Amino acid sequence: MERRILSYRRYMDELLEKLEKAQALKKGEGAGKEKSWTTPAIRNEEGQKSEREERKGEGGRNVDLEELKKEHLTQIGFFQHERLIHLIVTVVFALMEMLSLIMTIMSDELFPIILTILILVLLLPYIRHYYILENEVQKMYAQYDRISQLQNCNSDVARGNGT
Repeated sequence: MERRILSYRRYMDELLEKLEKAQALKKGEGAGKEKSWTTPAIRNEEGQKSEREERKGEGGRNVDLEELKKEHLTQIGFFQHERLIHLIVTVVFALMEMLSLIMTIMSDELFPIILTILILVLLLPYIRHYYILENEVQKMYAQYDRISQLQNCNSDVARGNGT
């Protein structure tokens, strides 16, 4: 799951950079031209494009920002659910670690010490994984804001062009 969220976020960063560059180029061209990459219908002269081509946003290919925004929200929802599950598991392991630590302090036996070490070995990777999930979801929120800004800029330019 960690690899999936990292690769998805990198993909979205690259796509948004391309879209923002295209927007900057379109703004520089003047007020008489419409942005083709944000049209609602994602089509070229030959017919409908594949989903992979639609999302690339390169070389005159169209990208539907509304669909991109919906898909991104869906992905955020998946990763939020994953984050919640890992938070619950991490908290349970932290509580078990605290209880085993208390048992170790109160007891002179070997079992509580071994249990404390075993739970700690499991707790540390859970904390790391939750940390990554939390930070990546926060970055995905920023990506969502960037998509919204692209939509707003596109609608402002379209209104300014009289379309």
